[in-house]
Amino acid sequence: MTMEKVVSRIVIIWMIIIAITIGNLYKYMDASEAQFYRFGPYENFLVIGIKINTSGKYLLVVGYCFVNSLIRNIIHNILNSWLINSVQDINIIKPRQIKKFAYEVTYVATIYNWVDWYIYMNLLLAQVDMLLTEILADLIMSGLVTYYYLETEHVKNKTIKEEEVINPMILDEELDIV
Repeated sequence: MTMEKVVSRIVIIWMIIIAITIGNLYKYMDASEAQFYRFGPYENFLVIGIKINTSGKYLLVVGYCFVNSLIRNIIHNILNSWLINSVQDINIIKPRQIKKFAYEVTYVATIYNWVDWYIYMNLLLAQVDMLLTEILADLIMSGLVTYYYLETEHVKNKTIKEEEVINPMILDEELDIV
């Protein structure tokens, strides 16, 4: 068994232990004080100081959570992976055409991560339904990104003419391809 499988299985076991523990602790909570375990709009459901007490506000927050979680996952699985594999790998030569874009991706990801972290903490600590919305969106996007990478043919498996080979680190706009 590979190290990755061992780690994955350890994490699965740990998540099961956490779920069982929280489930057991839930039985002992005072229902009037357990505001975190509510679903839907409430008078004391606050997100960044705004009362989420109507269905419209609640659906707006849930929609925001869902879309934002998709964006977070895209940054994590696509942009950060590109930075690691194309920019931060000291064993490859970087074409100068990617330098401007590499800084753009770095700054966009960094600024987004801080803003997202601030809003994320407010949402996740408000109610359990926000956490469940985030998890669902992350699972959907992680599955889609993984499917894309698993189903994309490797360049070596394709028959390509020499003039069709393009360095994948050079952006289309740098080559005047539309």
